[in-house]
Amino acid sequence: MATNQLRVSEAAALAGVSDDTIRRWADAGRLDLIKGENGRHAVEGKQLAALLQELATESPLSPTSKTSARNRLTGIVTRVTKDTVMAQVELQAGPFRIVSLISREAVDELGIEVGTIAAATIKATSVSISLPDKAQGF
Repeated sequence: MATNQLRVSEAAALAGVSDDTIRRWADAGRLDLIKGENGRHAVEGKQLAALLQELATESPLSPTSKTSARNRLTGIVTRVTKDTVMAQVELQAGPFRIVSLISREAVDELGIEVGTIAAATIKATSVSISLPDKAQGF
């Protein structure tokens, strides 16, 4: 399969949706399914990227504070571990697990507990990009 073509299952995994959703988007004209070299349906990577950007709106569940940070993921708190000074907060944002170390005082003041809807804001000067191992197929 050409490097810019993704199997339906790969496109679904990247979008955080089911294979059926990818097919429904194709039926609705939002994506074009093409026959890959192996005869299976595929999606052009550029077209999927454009659709995901279009769909990437701020969640209505996000906290409403304004911020300059653009890397913001809304999810639900799945675990909170506290000691006397620090706390570890785990957030599940779609298919992404975010782990943050913050002060226990902040966790207590904000009332963060399992089941709380929260947003993780990621601001970094260094972000690494890696490519998947082609032997694993994704």
